[in-house]
Amino acid sequence: MKTLLINRNFKYMWGSQFLSILNGRFRELVIPLVVLALTSSPLVTALVALSQQAGTILFAIPIGTWIENKHKVKIAASCHFLYGIGIFILAFLLATNNANAVIIASLLFVMGLIALISRTAFTSMIPGIAGRENLLKAHTSIEAADAIATVIGPALGGIVLAETGSVWTLFICAALSLLSTLLIVFIRREEGALKVEKETSAKHKWKAFLGKALDGMKILLDNPQQLISTLVMCMLGFTTVFITLTIIFYAQITMQLSEGLIGILLSSAGVGNIAGIFLINKLKNKNWITLLTVLMIISGIGILMIIATNAFFIMCLGMAVFDCALSMAFIVQGAVHQGITPDEFLTRVRSSTYVIGGIFSMLGTFLAGALPELFTGKTALIIGAFILLIPAFIMLRFGKFGVELSKVVPIYRNKKV
Repeated sequence: MKTLLINRNFKYMWGSQFLSILNGRFRELVIPLVVLALTSSPLVTALVALSQQAGTILFAIPIGTWIENKHKVKIAASCHFLYGIGIFILAFLLATNNANAVIIASLLFVMGLIALISRTAFTSMIPGIAGRENLLKAHTSIEAADAIATVIGPALGGIVLAETGSVWTLFICAALSLLSTLLIVFIRREEGALKVEKETSAKHKWKAFLGKALDGMKILLDNPQQLISTLVMCMLGFTTVFITLTIIFYAQITMQLSEGLIGILLSSAGVGNIAGIFLINKLKNKNWITLLTVLMIISGIGILMIIATNAFFIMCLGMAVFDCALSMAFIVQGAVHQGITPDEFLTRVRSSTYVIGGIFSMLGTFLAGALPELFTGKTALIIGAFILLIPAFIMLRFGKFGVELSKVVPIYRNKKV
């Protein structure tokens, strides 16, 4: 693990990200089960979950452009703190029996905006703190944080939820957000970089702001590499939320598993995630487009394994295969996306991908509730598998646009932005 923690500042980033993801793994289990218990409807539960993603569609582009010239460490720390306060409020409302689907959805919408600002600031700090030469290593390290949190988070969250209830589980989530804030505060950046940001900020005009915001979307269409990376990001984002939420409904309604077993099933994804961390460095000399294609196919096969049997162990194995390949695909896509994007466009391009990816994530969340209610959880999972498999086979013919993963470099525009 030491080799993955590139420098002191990156260690603090990694620790903060780990706590944030662990917090997320708890909430991914708790909030759907809470809303499902209140409403008895997978569709309503999905619509409540959608509220947390709605702000991404509406505000990601202006937020990304605004953050471009701001002190990203302070922004990230403030947002982690405010997010923790939001979870405390949700826990208090549940404890006093004042929570319903509308109130929870409204609070999640605000928390989603806070998370969007924090995520944009955090992501844009990676090249500067880790160094462009370490992008694959940095994204692998961050994915390792995801893997460890995914192994322990859902299982531990399921146990805590079963033993103490949703209120105390959410209090733990809030505490994790506050601890994450402390680690972000410890990050120190070069003063020179901050001065440049302040000078740029002083000259910022509304017209330039709007132009930069729209430019982020245009850059995604400038070359085939950006376009392919963005399409893959959309499929991965869709699959992640769709499969996770559908698995919860499938396990709770169809399989009638306990909270603890549902947590163990979701934690099995983390086991595969860890395996992916060890495997990814062996693949750095592969064509990144071909590699993404193969990983998406393997991930789809993992989903089919889950629905092919009622044996809990095989379901866990399928979940591990699914997330092993998916986690490696996220590492490759994240490293390639930042690798082909010049430094000066990182935040505006990232915010544009948040909008596009957010649309697919919202679609995945909605369908995760609608399909099980209209058909069955098994049918929904089959659809999820083919959403990965069909585009993957189509992508095979576009391998010529890729290069070895270790040789990805920024692709500059022909015209000045």
